[in-house]
Amino acid sequence: MKVATIFVLALLAFTVSSSTSDHWAVLVAGSNGYWNYRHQADICHAYQIMLGHGIPAEQIIVFAYDDIAQNSQNPFKGQIFNKPDGKDVYAGCNIDYKGADVNPAKFLSVIKGEGSGKVLKSNSNSKVFINFSDHGAPGLIAFPSQYLYATDFHNALLAMKEKQMYNEMTIYIEACESGSMFENILEDNINIYATTAANPSESSWAFYCSPADVVNGKHIGSCLGDEYSIQWMEDTDANNICSESLSTQFGTVQTNTHDSHVMKYGSQGFTSEPVGNFQGTCDSQASVKGFLREMNRVKPSSNEMVSSIDSRYAKVHYLFTKYMTTHATEDAEELEKELQYRRRVDERFAAVRSLTNLDFTRGQLIGDWDCYKNLIDTYESKCGVDEYDLGFFNHFVSMCNSNLSFSQMVSIVTQDC
Repeated sequence: MKVATIFVLALLAFTVSSSTSDHWAVLVAGSNGYWNYRHQADICHAYQIMLGHGIPAEQIIVFAYDDIAQNSQNPFKGQIFNKPDGKDVYAGCNIDYKGADVNPAKFLSVIKGEGSGKVLKSNSNSKVFINFSDHGAPGLIAFPSQYLYATDFHNALLAMKEKQMYNEMTIYIEACESGSMFENILEDNINIYATTAANPSESSWAFYCSPADVVNGKHIGSCLGDEYSIQWMEDTDANNICSESLSTQFGTVQTNTHDSHVMKYGSQGFTSEPVGNFQGTCDSQASVKGFLREMNRVKPSSNEMVSSIDSRYAKVHYLFTKYMTTHATEDAEELEKELQYRRRVDERFAAVRSLTNLDFTRGQLIGDWDCYKNLIDTYESKCGVDEYDLGFFNHFVSMCNSNLSFSQMVSIVTQDC
């Protein structure tokens, strides 16, 4: 038995040392605040998947504000969980960019292989995986204090193509209205395949929310994950990803995500390849390493007692649950403050609709990106923006697609600020 063990370990060491990896991953949690616990939980879980399936740590780049593990509200200091009674996904989660460094400019520099610090050093033979988890709105995904617009992201992807920084790339985005990052934007001939948690006009959903947010008998006090992210990661955990294809995983995730419409965009020509080519490496499928991966597969969650919440309302759910747990006056005041803020935003955009004769149907294509970006910047500077406001950015799309002058738009959207 001892000889056999030594042989297996020696063979594993040889496999690891002799194999080279052309697989890279960039993982981004774009939020902060304990009510957004789930985004960093998603991304640290994704990190464990990439690392556990063979991508070297030096080829995984992680963005996360890193304000959750040691948060005063966290009942398990230094730990983060992505499912009820699950494993600590924060252990060993190597975060490269924290705090103020979690911003669109830094992210775009990293994926283009530019600047100081840890950046992509991929090449024309590389398989690249990008995963983002946070809030979104038409044509943008949010970072803690700035936005990444679809056009800027797309231009960066084209630059990566021009610089021959990948052979094939897969992108998974968890955010409200995340389909708008690619709809009529991402080409189908540049070897980039993208899937999103939601179509261009709907919310994505938080998952494992109260009362299901329990680990070792304690409530975490915030949603543990997001529905789409949970579905793809638990599918990866439960299957041999060196035999499951990207297209099979998409079908599974689409079927099991009940609260939003999971979408796919871009190149479909390589979706018959195994998931493990992007969320790990299958270069050593016949090796002892591949055998050990197969032996360590995790059973899928039964999803019993799951509570899912529209991501736009996850903060209110968090505050309500917090108050119902503590019955503290300050928690009641915090909840009421948030509700008052939301009522003001509701009333502000109801006024916008009443003052204009426009079609505010969600999912409209953005016809004037400069107007859209400038209107958001102006609104934010005059009125301030919280996560809830993002749900009304479709109004800015409709206005910028209209014949209104920019000054008229600004006057209408900021009249009560």
